[in-house]
Amino acid sequence: MMRHPFSLAAALLLCAVPLAACDSPSEAQQSSPEAIVSTVLPQLGEGTFATPDDAERTDVDSTAEVVALMLHLWDTTIDRTETAAAVRAKPLMSADWAAHQVEPERNAAGAPWLAAAEHQGYSAPTIVPVRGDVNQDVAPDKAIRAYTVEWTWNTRDGATVHETGRRQVTLYLEEHDGQWEVVGHQSRDMSKTQ
Repeated sequence: MMRHPFSLAAALLLCAVPLAACDSPSEAQQSSPEAIVSTVLPQLGEGTFATPDDAERTDVDSTAEVVALMLHLWDTTIDRTETAAAVRAKPLMSADWAAHQVEPERNAAGAPWLAAAEHQGYSAPTIVPVRGDVNQDVAPDKAIRAYTVEWTWNTRDGATVHETGRRQVTLYLEEHDGQWEVVGHQSRDMSKTQ
């Protein structure tokens, strides 16, 4: 039997080269500033948006007001649809109602949303309780609150977006273990009836 020392050495070398390519990058590459990629997302509504923590859950009006605002807080740089706002308000909803808050595949908001998105816009809503008998406590642990919500758009590039909106939102609330939660809501567009 004849030995081939050069063949064995060549085979070992062929196996070692691919393994060396799997080695970690050099220290120069690891500490290079160009190797670090950082993406900074804009802060939701430039930090102006209400959060579930803003609601005093033992107070029906506080809970209703925060939800009415949150349902109309949209940031076109982060949100794909208006429903994203309802998803953020889920902690103030019953488990059953929260399960219904699912973003659709496409945004149906139309021209106002697109105009705001061109300038990285976010909504700035205000709410006013609806007058009349719609706001009522129907039982010690059940209440209905309705608000007129109007919003304008703020932009990150300083542009003025003339699109505004107006809706009436009705919230149905129940109290469980001393905490108020939204068990349903509906809205009616009033933008054309200003």
